[in-house]
Amino acid sequence: MTALLELRDGVCQYGTTRAVDHVTLALQPGESLGVVGESGSGKTTVLRMLLRLAPVTAGQILFEGTDITEARDLSALRRAVQVVFQNPHAALDPRYSVFSAVAEPLKLMGGVGRAALQDRVAALLEDVGLHGDFLWRYPHELSGGQKQRVCIARALAPGPRALLLDEPTSALDVSVQAQIIELLAGLRARHGLSYLFVSHNLSVVRLLCSRVAVMQTGRIVEQGAAAQVLSSPTHPYTQTLLAAVLPPRATA
Repeated sequence: MTALLELRDGVCQYGTTRAVDHVTLALQPGESLGVVGESGSGKTTVLRMLLRLAPVTAGQILFEGTDITEARDLSALRRAVQVVFQNPHAALDPRYSVFSAVAEPLKLMGGVGRAALQDRVAALLEDVGLHGDFLWRYPHELSGGQKQRVCIARALAPGPRALLLDEPTSALDVSVQAQIIELLAGLRARHGLSYLFVSHNLSVVRLLCSRVAVMQTGRIVEQGAAAQVLSSPTHPYTQTLLAAVLPPRATA
């Protein structure tokens, strides 16, 4: 099976600092792949490399088997692969209403008439659990969870096949995190999306991901089926990560 998106022997270097060091990673159609590790391990840089938002010092980026490492026309990639960033407060322009934020990619793509635009945006908001009253609200009128739902709706607007999610719950309250995780699981089931899920939260990765790659100082040290890696890790670093997760508290 041809991977939807692939990094082959990728290197990302800033000056003398090698943020990603010869990483090979593939996202298959329909799968949910978790990339985990401590802060600074290089996992977000890998995500940005796959989107061509970080420099590829060496190696290749392939989209559906085609090398796009130096391609200038990335329109096919941008339609098929969208991103949800970590901080929804920074991801939304305070001058844009919810309607304007979600409608922007639809306008850029074309093909959606003015009359149909509002209905399309309302349907996208409904898909992420926001009713039509949110159309004309502005970011300062939204909670953190509502902002992240708007960001997810905006990412869904082009009709992508994959979402690359960069710690999408870490900036949210714990009670809201569970709601967003449930939303993401439902969206994946309804739309058949592929997910590349960057996180340091192993519990979330266990819930959402079928496969996991563990990064340490720019390298992948272990990868495989999530159930196997997270229950019987073979690399000492993975074992250390799992040992740092507090066990569930006993209930009376």
